[in-house]
Amino acid sequence: MPAQPLPEAAPAPLELTDAVRAEARASVVGRLSEIVSWPESRIPLYERQLAADLLIGLLRTSSVDLRMRCALGLARIQDAPKALLRYLSRDEIAVAGPLIENGVGFDDSDLIAIVRGGVSAHWQLVARRRGLTEPVTDVLLQTGDLTVTESLLRNNFARLSSQGIELIVTRSRQASQLANLLTQRPELRPSEALILFWWADFPARVQILRRFAVDRSVLIEELGESFKIAAREGWADAEARKALQVVERRQRNRAAAEKSVFGSLEGAIQAAENGADQHMMDEIAFMGGIKPATAAQIFADPGGEAIAVFAKSVGLKRPMLISLWRALQRPGGDPEQTDNPLGRTLYVFDTLATAKAQTVLRYWNWSFTADIGRINDATFVDELDPPTARRNAQLLFRRGS
Repeated sequence: MPAQPLPEAAPAPLELTDAVRAEARASVVGRLSEIVSWPESRIPLYERQLAADLLIGLLRTSSVDLRMRCALGLARIQDAPKALLRYLSRDEIAVAGPLIENGVGFDDSDLIAIVRGGVSAHWQLVARRRGLTEPVTDVLLQTGDLTVTESLLRNNFARLSSQGIELIVTRSRQASQLANLLTQRPELRPSEALILFWWADFPARVQILRRFAVDRSVLIEELGESFKIAAREGWADAEARKALQVVERRQRNRAAAEKSVFGSLEGAIQAAENGADQHMMDEIAFMGGIKPATAAQIFADPGGEAIAVFAKSVGLKRPMLISLWRALQRPGGDPEQTDNPLGRTLYVFDTLATAKAQTVLRYWNWSFTADIGRINDATFVDELDPPTARRNAQLLFRRGS
């Protein structure tokens, strides 16, 4: 019987069956991490990119410790390979955190990619970086994350765009904590601050008035000839008239006082203490040089600081402000303390100069009543860049927006 052939030896396996040794992985990752940091004078660009691609493949199945070591090394490299940089920056926060916070190799497109591909924790880290530009902060604000918005406002080394500030002003209506942070930002414009005023708390309101309640001496002087021209034309140009009314020196409407049965603004306020109807409040508004819609907004202000602005603007004395307060049936309180609406109102009245108060009141009157008939017009919402006054009126009167 012929001998049976011996069975052939089984082929060697193509895949490793033993666990990957930590030493080998650490050695390869460590060496490749060094190579990708070399300058182009030491390694050709394509080899460096190849090393980065190999490193990404290894890091996918590497321990957190190895990924952290690689990220820490990469943070110091100005021209780090982009693919590797973005890959590690979207890792878990233990790995990505130090790289996002301190990495010097990121440009705006990298940071925007991190925001779009990351989660809230990544957004927070980006928001705390120094030197953020407007495109990056705009993308961060578009996340709608309130804590990210707060971090951006606290970051004095981040620049916010005009659109970004407007978005934060709008959001601050439902998130009152943003108002105090907003008042510290250099990008905040007077038009935005004086609308923000209406839902800000007392400290924020005081800061707004300190920063943005300014006199109009330069404008008054420089537009002196324009006043004369407009007067010669009989104030026929309505828009020019509105603009000049914001600047003119006199606040009270003398013609309205001459026509009023009360004889003066003070007379109307004293009469109102016994009970005021809408006609009487409209008379007070007209004699104060503002529209009834503006007066209604001011007199209904829960805090009362807006009433102080009105009273100071029209030259009322302190006792007459208290009479107006009573006429509006506002609650009493210790006038010398700021723990109540009356006390806070009197504090603003005592500390605000007349000329500066007039600037604020004029702006409100111009802004609130500018094209107010169009506020509920659907076409208004679709305007890409509505004038400032109309946009602010829309923000103020569209309560649900």
